[in-house]
Amino acid sequence: MKRRTTAVMALAVSSTLTTVLAGCDAGASGTSGDGAKTIGLIRFSGSDVYANSALDAIAEYGKKEGWKITEVDANGSVDSANTALTNLATRGVDAIAVSVFPTAALASGVASAQAAGIPVANWGGGLGPGVPIAADVSVGGPMADRVVTDLKGTGSLLALGYRPGLPCQRREAALDSALKKTDITADSQQITIPGQIESADKATQAWVQAHPKGGDLAVWACFDDPATGAAAALRQLGRTDVKTYGLNGTAEALSLVKAGRLTATQWIDGPSQGREIARLLKKYWAAPDDFKQVEIDGDYQIIDKTNVDAFLADHPELRK
Repeated sequence: MKRRTTAVMALAVSSTLTTVLAGCDAGASGTSGDGAKTIGLIRFSGSDVYANSALDAIAEYGKKEGWKITEVDANGSVDSANTALTNLATRGVDAIAVSVFPTAALASGVASAQAAGIPVANWGGGLGPGVPIAADVSVGGPMADRVVTDLKGTGSLLALGYRPGLPCQRREAALDSALKKTDITADSQQITIPGQIESADKATQAWVQAHPKGGDLAVWACFDDPATGAAAALRQLGRTDVKTYGLNGTAEALSLVKAGRLTATQWIDGPSQGREIARLLKKYWAAPDDFKQVEIDGDYQIIDKTNVDAFLADHPELRK
């Protein structure tokens, strides 16, 4: 593998937290007077459809259990996520679930929760002190192997990554591993969040214009949003010779696969992981001293033009 890395785009960071309270008053704290649990949900970004589907599943499960739900949008900012963790800990919620941010980057916020005896669950960010529950959503190997196979071990690849997020870190590592024994030349570009679709669109346009038709070309994105941006760029340029790949299996990505504008995406059952996190929180509350750290896996499937119709028939909730 020949690897080139281009300049990293600046990560847009918002210092404003958007808080949405569902099922509880803004002044409520901890277990309510009726004995219901209060759960704080910290969304990585309000624009990250896939990550939000997992936290939505936690909220849906919790509401059926009578839990109070407090939601915070970190807007892709790890500083905002740490602040939210500290604020929720001060408020005295019964548990906190956060998505995507690596647990190691949330040390200060998690420490506040741990000091208050509040468990933190991290969907996609890994285990650590104070984080007894996590979900591994990387599953990058299968799609990396698919890219290498489709390119026949040669050609050029644009890899759209996002290193602040642990799932993308692990997926990029899987791609690098798959590329090592090939003759594929890989160019890396880090996208921004918010603005992942737009930044991927611009990066793809620049890369494709430097790679004329005639070779084996592909764009790989570490999740579906930038893959949709890449597909938009190719359509605008009238390029049908470039293969495109995403991960997560969002409704938008699946619609592009069906339309022939995205080569493949890899669906991972994030909502089921969210429900399992909620069940594990119940188990934790029942016996916190006996609870053993656990990182759950998830079901996955690569979806392309050969199986997209059958997949959507089985998953009508993902039809666009």
